[in-house]
Amino acid sequence: MAWRATSSFYSCVLRPLCWAGLLSSQQAPGARHSDAGYFKTPLWRAWLKLNTDDMVNPAQRH
Repeated sequence: MAWRATSSFYSCVLRPLCWAGLLSSQQAPGARHSDAGYFKTPLWRAWLKLNTDDMVNPAQRH
């Protein structure tokens, strides 16, 4: 049942945010969506100001 929740979150939240240009994803070729890393783009910071933005340090991309 966990795969349904993961699939729904990807389809309803992550994918639309990527399409809008607010998130970018990084994953190995052939990897599943659940194995990807998602990162805020500069557009996110330009359009959205959330009071939780400073709660987590930015991840380092490889």
